[in-house]
Amino acid sequence: MHLIAFRIQNYKKIRDTDWVLCENLTVMVGKNEAGKSCLFRGLSKLNPSDGEKYDGLKEFPRSRYTKEFQLQDWPVATGRFALSEEERKHLSDLAPSLNEVKEVEFTRHYSWSLSTFFKDFSESPIKVEELRSEFAKAIKQIEQLTAPEGKGEQLTALKKEASGSLQRVLSSLPASGDVTKDQAVSALSAINTSLSEEWQKNIFRPILEILQPLASRAETNEKHQAAKNWAVGLLPKFVYFANYDMLESAIHIPGFLTSLQQVQKQPKQRVTLCLFKHVGLDLQDMLRLSSQNPGQGFKEEVRRRLDELSIKSNSASIAMTAGFRDWWEQREHRFRYDFQGEYFRIWVSDDIDASDVELDQRSTGLQYFFSFYLVFLVEAGEAHKNCILLLDEPGLHLHGTAQLKVVQFLRKISKGSNQVLYSTHSPFMIDANHLESARAVFEGDDGTTKVSADVWPRDKDSLFPLQAALGYNLVQSLFLSKKQVIVEGITDFWLLKALDQAMSVKGKMRLRQDLTLVPSAGLSKLLPLASMLIGHEVEVAALLDGDEPARKEGKKLVEKLLAGQDRKCLFIGDFLDNKAGEVEDIFPEDEYLKAVREAYPGVDLDFDKAEKKLPGVVDKIKGLFERKNIGPFEKWKPAAVLRDSISANPDKVSDFTCDILQKINEAIDSLFSSTASTPSSSARTDAPLKTTAS
Repeated sequence: MHLIAFRIQNYKKIRDTDWVLCENLTVMVGKNEAGKSCLFRGLSKLNPSDGEKYDGLKEFPRSRYTKEFQLQDWPVATGRFALSEEERKHLSDLAPSLNEVKEVEFTRHYSWSLSTFFKDFSESPIKVEELRSEFAKAIKQIEQLTAPEGKGEQLTALKKEASGSLQRVLSSLPASGDVTKDQAVSALSAINTSLSEEWQKNIFRPILEILQPLASRAETNEKHQAAKNWAVGLLPKFVYFANYDMLESAIHIPGFLTSLQQVQKQPKQRVTLCLFKHVGLDLQDMLRLSSQNPGQGFKEEVRRRLDELSIKSNSASIAMTAGFRDWWEQREHRFRYDFQGEYFRIWVSDDIDASDVELDQRSTGLQYFFSFYLVFLVEAGEAHKNCILLLDEPGLHLHGTAQLKVVQFLRKISKGSNQVLYSTHSPFMIDANHLESARAVFEGDDGTTKVSADVWPRDKDSLFPLQAALGYNLVQSLFLSKKQVIVEGITDFWLLKALDQAMSVKGKMRLRQDLTLVPSAGLSKLLPLASMLIGHEVEVAALLDGDEPARKEGKKLVEKLLAGQDRKCLFIGDFLDNKAGEVEDIFPEDEYLKAVREAYPGVDLDFDKAEKKLPGVVDKIKGLFERKNIGPFEKWKPAAVLRDSISANPDKVSDFTCDILQKINEAIDSLFSSTASTPSSSARTDAPLKTTAS
C-alpha cells in the first residue's frame, strides 16, 4: 500500500488543503508559520506511531470552534493509497465485486472514527428505511396470495408464518442507519425454509424476488466490510518527528520517571522512552539496583540482575551500531550504552577517532538522526519497513553542504520500503533536479494554509527557497567540465558557439572537445566566477575583449588567481589589427553592419568622419546612435541575427573570420596542452564544443 495523495481539513490554520500528490520523497517548502508543521502533525494522526489522538479543543480551528465544532464529526486527515498487484488480488478474493479497485481512501475524524472508501467503486448499503419499504411491499403481496384448489389451509398458515417473520425483523430494526446482513437475510431464510413443495415456491416467487436482492446486497456489503477491515490492517503507520526531539546523552532515571507523571509531556520524553524500549530495560528495576548500598555483601541475585542490565545494554549498543551504519554514511559510528547507578549514558566513537564522546557533544546532525532513527525503530515496531516518515525541518542546524547530504540520505530511504515527506525552508534541502517532488506551502489571502505542486506562491519569502535551489543547481552545472574558458557575456557566448559549429563545416580547427565556454555576465563577475571554478578544481582560462576595462580585469585575474600565468588570459584584440577589438570585430565590418540593419530596421548607418576614425565597429555604431539620439545600442540584437545566420548557413562564414578564429583556437589549445594530451586539429573538426550559459 503506497500513499499517492493526502488531504488535511479543519486542523489548526488549515481549512482544506485539497488533494496533495505524493512521491516516494516529497518536500513541503514554505516559510516559518506557513503551516508545514500542522500539516504533518495533522497527517500523522491518520495512523500515528505514537498513538496520539486529535484534541478538538486545541486542534480544531480556533475561530470556528464555538459555532461549528459540535455541529458534526469533522474529518481531518484523508490518505489515498494505491494497492499493489498482490493486494489487489487478495482484495478481489475477499470481495469479487471489488476486482477493479486500485486505490483505497482512509479518513480520520476528530472522534477518532476511521472511514474507509474504495475509490471508483459505488457502494450500496441497505438503509433501514429501504428495508421497511421493501418488507411492507412483501407483506402486502403476501396478503393478496391465493391458493390452488385444496391448498387453502396450508397457504393461510404459510402466509401467517411469512408475514410474522417479516414483522419480527421490522420490530427489531433501529430508527435509522444501515441494515446488517442478518436483518436482511433472516426473513428470507425463514420463508425459504418453510416452502417445501413446488406449488408453494411458485406462489411465493414474487415475494422472494423482492427479498432476494436485499439479501444478496447484504451479503456483498458484508464482504465489503471484511475487505475494509483487511485494508485498515494494511494502513501504514506515520512516524512524525520534529527537530527538537533529540535525546540527551546522560539520563537521570529518577528525574525522568518523575517527569512522566506530569500532565504536560515534554518532547524529549518520547525519544527517551523509545531508548529504554529499544534496550529492553525496566526503569523501576534499574532504580532498585541503583539503591543497593555499599557494604551489604555479595548477593547473587543483585549480581545477576546487574549482568542482565549490562548484557541488554551491550546487545542494544551492537544492534544500534549495525543498523545506524546503513542510515548515516558520513562515518562509521559505534554506540555504547552504559548504566551508571541512577544514570543511563550514551557514548559515541567512530572509525577516525576511537575515543568515547558523549552523544550531546557530537554534531547536531548526528544527534538528530540518532534520535530520529531510534523513534523510527521503536514506534514503528515490526511494521517499520512500511511506515511513512514525516520529518519536520530535518537538518535544520546543519551546514548547507551537510543538508545536501541529508537529502541524498532521505532519497536513499525513500527508494526502499519507506515513503518520506519532509518540510524545509532551506534551499539546500531542495533537490532542484526533482522539483516535481516539491510542494509549496503558503498562506492564502484568508490566512489559511495552502499547498500547491504547480502554482508557486507569489510572496518572496515563500518563493525564495525554490528560487535559490534552482540557482544553486544551475551553478553546480558549471563544475561538470574541468577545463573552462570564460568569456565576457552572453553575446560573446552566442557568437563563439555558432562560429565553432561553422568551423567544423569549413574544415577548420575547432576548440578542443574537453573545453566548456562560460559567460561571466560582465567583467565585474569575472574574478568571483573564476575563483569559484578554481575552488572546484576547474582549470580556467579567459578570452576577453581587447579594450582597457577588459585588460585591467584580465590582469587582476592573472595576478590574483592564475599565479602569474599570463598565457591563461587571452585578448581578442591581440589577434586583430585593432588591439582594443571585441568579438564583433572578428567579422568583416560590412557583414556586421548588415546584421545591425536587420536588427534595427530603418536606422541609416551613415557614419560621420569622427565615427569612421574609431577602430572598432561597435564604437562606431554607439557613436552614431548617440549622435542621432536613437537610444542605447544593444549588442545582443545584431548578435542574435548573426548567430541565427551562421547556424542556418555555416558554410557562408567568411574566410576572414575563420582565419582569425583559427588563431584564437590554436592559442586557447596551447593554454591547456601542458595538462592533458591535445587531440589533433583534424580530429577535432567535428567534435562538439561543450557550452554552459549562466
